[in-house]
Amino acid sequence: MKRFSIQQIQHKWILAISVVIFFSTYLIDLMSPREKPVSLFIIGCVLATLVAAVWAIVNYISHLQVNPLYKTDNEVSNRQPIFQSEQHQYLCFWGGIGILVGVIIFIFCLHPSFRLPIVVDIGATLTAYGAGFYLTFFMYLLLDWLLGQK
Repeated sequence: MKRFSIQQIQHKWILAISVVIFFSTYLIDLMSPREKPVSLFIIGCVLATLVAAVWAIVNYISHLQVNPLYKTDNEVSNRQPIFQSEQHQYLCFWGGIGILVGVIIFIFCLHPSFRLPIVVDIGATLTAYGAGFYLTFFMYLLLDWLLGQK
């Protein structure tokens, strides 16, 4: 179960800043009159995405380790990658949870009594960051492959 542990997510505070930025700007957008310019929402989403990208990079670097075989035997090390990374299944697991809960919230929001801006915002944030975790998983796989090449 360690593969799906929330403890695998490093530097949670960076990710939390991104979530707060996205959540706040989307909530302001939902509660503002429809005639308003969307510049605050666009700036907030871009900033939240940039902070999430910084988190993804720092999180990936935190999981990298020097391959122990690379340090011991020179003949073996020629066939081994220098770096090895931990498994990243936790991103798919928590991404799936986020998307699932977000979709359930959106289904509830089809009923007018649940269509409060904060409930819609929670559903959108969970779905967006769940999808982002899936994209991060595939980016990590690509980086693992690239680092494994010599």
